[in-house]
Amino acid sequence: MTGVRGIVLDMEGVLHVDWSPIPGSAAAVAELAAEGIEVGVLTNTTGKTRAAIAERLAGIGYELPVERITTAASAAAEYLRSRQAGKRVYALVERGAVGELDGVELVDDPGSAEVVLLGGPDESWTYRRLNAVFRTLLGGVPLVAMQRNRWWPTADGPALDAGMFVVGLSYAAATEPVVVGKPSTEIYRSACRLLEVDPAEAMMVGDDPESDLAPAAGIGMRTCLVRTGKGSSFGQVDVDLDLVDLAALPAALG
Repeated sequence: MTGVRGIVLDMEGVLHVDWSPIPGSAAAVAELAAEGIEVGVLTNTTGKTRAAIAERLAGIGYELPVERITTAASAAAEYLRSRQAGKRVYALVERGAVGELDGVELVDDPGSAEVVLLGGPDESWTYRRLNAVFRTLLGGVPLVAMQRNRWWPTADGPALDAGMFVVGLSYAAATEPVVVGKPSTEIYRSACRLLEVDPAEAMMVGDDPESDLAPAAGIGMRTCLVRTGKGSSFGQVDVDLDLVDLAALPAALG
């Protein structure tokens, strides 16, 4: 396949599953880079900063600089700094994501917030906290979601992701959320800008045709589904490449 100058990789289910590297993927990333293809990561990960992700990836064999990583948390921070500048934000997020929110005024009480930010779910999302957020949204405060994935693969099996909470809170409060991570197309454009390639010259590689690949195709990126991670759960899909894993990509690109 000719004309591909940049490869944007989903992370979970493509490079690793629950931080256990998928065999052959690290070698494929190195081979693509050696062939002069710009390689970056686009992930809906919400619980780690880009620096922490780069360090963790290096520990399992992936040498990708922080400048090539786009996350739902970094996209949310940029959205808040540019579109909600100066607003008080209640962030229902994992602790590891807070470091990505430099320049955003965070408050501890949802009742004093002018914006609610929803990240990825964890055990701290109690009914009491969710209900306090719901009451704040009823007052007209906007809801910004880092992402709305349905589920994600872990070493123990499928786990609920943020989508259930984003949809449930927006339904209960009769409000329309702003979703800044995948499947928002703007985050794909951001990932392409980091690689300094036009979307028409880039390919998105993911394990979910709905949340990873359809939005990429919508802005002109080529698409590759890998059957690792979530990929094995889907039937036939309309993509440019349908591969068993990332290790098969360099040969498929020719």
